[in-house]
Amino acid sequence: MEQHQSLITWYVLFAITQATSLVLILIDDNTLADRLSAAGLLCLNGVWFLLYGRKLVKRGVDDWRGLVYAAGSLATFAPAVWFSGNATFALFGLVPQVYMVLSVARAFVPMVLFVFTPQILTWLAGTVPALPWPAALLIIGFSQAFGWAIGRMSDQSRQRAELLDQIEALTIEAERARWAGEIHDTLAQGFTSIITLLQGAQPDVELALRTARENLREARALVASNAPSPLDGSSLEDALRRLVSGVSLPSTFRVIGDPVPLATSVEVVLLRTAQEALANVARHSDASRVDVVMRFDEDGTSLEVRDDGRGFGEAPEGFGLRGMRARLEQVGGTLSLSSDEGASVLVEVPL
Repeated sequence: MEQHQSLITWYVLFAITQATSLVLILIDDNTLADRLSAAGLLCLNGVWFLLYGRKLVKRGVDDWRGLVYAAGSLATFAPAVWFSGNATFALFGLVPQVYMVLSVARAFVPMVLFVFTPQILTWLAGTVPALPWPAALLIIGFSQAFGWAIGRMSDQSRQRAELLDQIEALTIEAERARWAGEIHDTLAQGFTSIITLLQGAQPDVELALRTARENLREARALVASNAPSPLDGSSLEDALRRLVSGVSLPSTFRVIGDPVPLATSVEVVLLRTAQEALANVARHSDASRVDVVMRFDEDGTSLEVRDDGRGFGEAPEGFGLRGMRARLEQVGGTLSLSSDEGASVLVEVPL
């Protein structure tokens, strides 16, 4: 987008210089035939840019095609100056074009030819050049510096475009990871709970139905990009209590200390951590019970999920635990694991 806007600015400059040159040619005191010839050639020069030069400027190429464009542009510019010296004004648009289709080194010779063409033609015609020779040399030096500046701006614009592409790719990747984590933490865990309940032939089918309804609301919340549905209209403690009550194992939930308001991001992390930990208990621990304790103190908030199962063992951390750590890092929290008489997942978030 930035490069497109920059090119539009250059196109406007080229159009203005061409239009001004045409006006100066038409008000010249030469014969009508000379004025029309010069104007026609300058119009042909503009058509050459639209049909060929504009593509090179847009692509930023630097090869023989730039030399072809410069030669064609000079072939229409030079006779236009022969018929009317006022066509020299077109140099303000033509010289930048040369530097936009060629590197600074390659553009030097074509640029010098463009600048010296009016001087040479007026000298051959036996008239005084409209531009003094010292001024022509000054224009050459200025044009070379101008070309260097164009090259630097072009390189910087290209680097910014590449950086924006990289940022966009990283953003897309991060969004994919976020959605993967959300789905893993909500839908996958909820459906695992349903399967566990049904496989155990638990008589209380209402528990499975409630879990299914919770995950349906969660799916809708994900699509709408809202806060996690278990928190909608309730406190974090209530949401955790409902979550623990939906576990197929005997379970307890306690709150120690005086609850304090937490940021929504912290509440989401604590809730997701509890979901992941309870899902791991149901799938992997072979535990007979699970206890969840939430503590509030002066230093911060902690949440511990402890079971009496077989512990973590030597298995590497899976996607769920890595997702926990990633979420906790976003709110400055830490995750601690232990396998002392079962398994314990302890999450601590400072206030």
